[in-house]
Amino acid sequence: MDRRRSLIALSSLLAPAWGIAQQQPQPLVLGTSTAGGGFALYGEMLERVLNRRSGRTLLQARRTRGTAENLELLERGAVDAALIQGTAAGEVLAQGAASGLRILFAMYPSPGMLAVPSASAAQRLEDLRGRPVVFGVKASGLVTLARQVFDGIGLDIDRDFEAIYVEQAAQSPALVVEGRAEALWGAGEGWPGFVRLAQSAGGARFLGPSPEQIPRIRAKYPLLQAMDVAAGSYPGIAAPLPTVGSVNWILARADLDTPRATAFVAAMREAAPALAAELPQAAFSTLANTLASAPSAELLHPALRTR
Repeated sequence: MDRRRSLIALSSLLAPAWGIAQQQPQPLVLGTSTAGGGFALYGEMLERVLNRRSGRTLLQARRTRGTAENLELLERGAVDAALIQGTAAGEVLAQGAASGLRILFAMYPSPGMLAVPSASAAQRLEDLRGRPVVFGVKASGLVTLARQVFDGIGLDIDRDFEAIYVEQAAQSPALVVEGRAEALWGAGEGWPGFVRLAQSAGGARFLGPSPEQIPRIRAKYPLLQAMDVAAGSYPGIAAPLPTVGSVNWILARADLDTPRATAFVAAMREAAPALAAELPQAAFSTLANTLASAPSAELLHPALRTR
């Protein structure tokens, strides 16, 4: 009898804890990019900061091959949300509700540019014609951006350059540092490949489209926006660098349940200062910038429309 009473008492103590555990929502699974890529860096920073602040596993970052795979994973329901390069996101969201995707939060802008060693004679993008250039992981949004920028000035990255593609973004800067390539394509502030190249012994310079080329690029690809890379963003950028780019997005499946989406949005809002302190480009990830940058309110997840 005493043993039975002990078991009943133990069960009554464990029941509330078990009930709480059962009520904990599943983590939001977020597709990012390959190791060494800017999206992987951002996604893993979100996972670390949001989970630490919430005291639970709110977010689970999953490495992928980038934007193209992320869109496939979203379509299959293999992830709840994913980091999507801006122009690719714009093309999908142009389908409206039929896309099955919604904006969950803004990431940061990605102005595209080429980095060359400081000693390079190249002064313009077209000076690298016929030369080996690292464009990144073939399925990534960075390569999509490169194709559009160079097509806008009448060049094809596969036909007019010795295009080099890598399996992981982390492999890219070494090819330039070691002299196996003459330039590295990338985008945005704090991009790991640019950081490594700019901090290498030879240093780096950065090239964007000329002022005359930017309107031509935007006329052909209107989803791209004119952007300036701020002076000092990397060693080697002494003055604002004009170029083009787009705002990258965290997109979610339209059927992502509102409680988990709302918890994520609330965590992003509360963690904004901590995110900016952890990663400078994440300073753009605010509710105000999300709402201001969205193509239309109808494309926002309901968790945002109720804020």
